[in-house]
Amino acid sequence: MARNGFFTGLDIGTSTIKVLVAEYIDGEMNVIGVSNAKSDGVKDGIIVDIDAAAVAIKSAISQAEEKAGINIEKVNVGLPANLLQIEATQGMIPVTSNNKEITDEDVANVVRSALTKSMTPDREVITFVPEEFIVDGFKNIRDPRGMMGIRLEMRGLLYTGPRTILHNLRKTVERAGVTVENVIISPLALSLSVLNEGEREFGSSIVDLGGGQTTVASIRGQELQFTNIYQEGGDYVTKDISKVLRTSKKIAEGLKFNYGEAFPSLASESDTFQVEVIGEVEPVEISERYLAEIISARIKHIFEQIRQDLERRHLLDLPGGIILVGGGAILPGLAELAREAFGVNVKLYVPNQIGIRNPAFAQVISLAEYAGKLTEVEMLAQAAVRGEEILRNQPVMDFNPKPMSQVVSQQPITPVDTIPVENQSTQVVNTEANMEPLPTPPSQPEPPARQKLGDRVRGLIGNMFE
Repeated sequence: MARNGFFTGLDIGTSTIKVLVAEYIDGEMNVIGVSNAKSDGVKDGIIVDIDAAAVAIKSAISQAEEKAGINIEKVNVGLPANLLQIEATQGMIPVTSNNKEITDEDVANVVRSALTKSMTPDREVITFVPEEFIVDGFKNIRDPRGMMGIRLEMRGLLYTGPRTILHNLRKTVERAGVTVENVIISPLALSLSVLNEGEREFGSSIVDLGGGQTTVASIRGQELQFTNIYQEGGDYVTKDISKVLRTSKKIAEGLKFNYGEAFPSLASESDTFQVEVIGEVEPVEISERYLAEIISARIKHIFEQIRQDLERRHLLDLPGGIILVGGGAILPGLAELAREAFGVNVKLYVPNQIGIRNPAFAQVISLAEYAGKLTEVEMLAQAAVRGEEILRNQPVMDFNPKPMSQVVSQQPITPVDTIPVENQSTQVVNTEANMEPLPTPPSQPEPPARQKLGDRVRGLIGNMFE
């Protein structure tokens, strides 16, 4: 059940920056403001100029504020899948309250215990998604608060990314005059928004055709199995048109949207239009079929790379097929071209929100929707992740007696298999890690030390929800 209130999504793309303000009322999301501004300071989905990107973000936020009629103070910002790593992790703590009833503090503590994994200095935790809690051996518990128990365990997925990218993202957003409410992994939010329950369970792949890059994300068993970013997108189609027809990029962009067809078989050979060509006194006549061949050549190249990666990982024949989103997906004939390229079922996703029925807004809609649907337990997990930066150099389980010093199994969990590819980052997500069984906690934890961490955590959690 979604929380009532306003939630703002911020999608920082290579070519455009989108901001969307949504209001949740009794579980229903209503979009009350949206903006689409030209991006700056961003290359291949990564911020390369903080000042320039901050100015562009501020402009987009101002437009959204004007349309929504509210002041935006915090945003939920999407993080692309660049060098994303995902691994299964687990934590365990003894329940600390006198009556052994599990509280918010216990949930925060068990999440924090799962964050005590060794990590290289160049990586940082983005988010943690709890999958199940276990109370005294009873499994598949979604929310353990209020239950009685001696031992609380938790299993979940830990998402990490490059520290530099995360720092630059937060710094840029703060310089734009707003604070970051949540950093949300874009493919994860998109999969929850675009796919239905069956498509997430049995498996589907989302292809997001952006301006500067194309992202693919495969989901199966409710989990991300594979993500990859290809540094080619709609802007490259425009460049191809400009280069082949020897015309300006501005004219090429207009030709793409006014006459473009992604599937040449659907384009007309007889319908023509005039194009101003550099070096020619008179405009040159070009057929729609010829323009479609230029467009399809680039998109076929992108699809071929995706097809090879999905086939290599046995993800091409997922029952849910391919779902197309993104600004590049609005080209007529794109679904037909994708069916030919992939040889599987393909459908174009169009948001159902009034006024923004455009695949280009699927990502920013998913960010606001994801934030609005965070459960209280997931919010506690996010608070623990943010607090972990404060306690980064402090062992979480110091409050336990010596027999409990190895609460989390020291057997390393297999991380994501990251395969470098020239000019792109590829990530294979493997969450089926082997985890050692957790040891049984001692029956008599040491009260004074345990209380000391309890005070510290209570103060931390309190500050986060003020």
